[in-house]
Amino acid sequence: MIEFRHNDFRHNDFRYNKENPSMSKLIFKTLAVLAAAAAFMLPGANRNTFAADAAPSAAAAPADEPGTRSFTLVSVEADGTKFWLPSVIAVEQGDKVKLTLINNVPGASNQHGFTIPAYSITEVVTRGVPKTITFTADKPGPFPYSCQLHPAHIGGSLIVEPKK
Repeated sequence: MIEFRHNDFRHNDFRYNKENPSMSKLIFKTLAVLAAAAAFMLPGANRNTFAADAAPSAAAAPADEPGTRSFTLVSVEADGTKFWLPSVIAVEQGDKVKLTLINNVPGASNQHGFTIPAYSITEVVTRGVPKTITFTADKPGPFPYSCQLHPAHIGGSLIVEPKK
């Protein structure tokens, strides 16, 4: 017979340890990477799922021209880790891409970077001042994006699917 004694299990074993937040950060980062990978690998996934601005306002700027894929990426901070959301955006080769970048990271530094090296895009986004970037996704493949100002921050991926 196996006997379970209350003293064998401490109630705090699985709680967040404020003195050592690294495990919490590791779990958060792992979940972010798994979510990005799962979104990329979903068969037949609708690329519109990754668009953060799926419900445009009637009073917003004029509609984008046909063939333009628009996304709003927001820089945020959670548990001391800064990253861009959504972490994966997908378009088709030849699409014109419009990215609206918003920096919502709190703190003394009011600037956050955004770069897609494969497309020669490098921007600095100031908190409270959205920045818009447009380019043509002319080459297929996965292309990482990140913060060039803070390389330790979590980036994301632009997925350009080959033209069918």
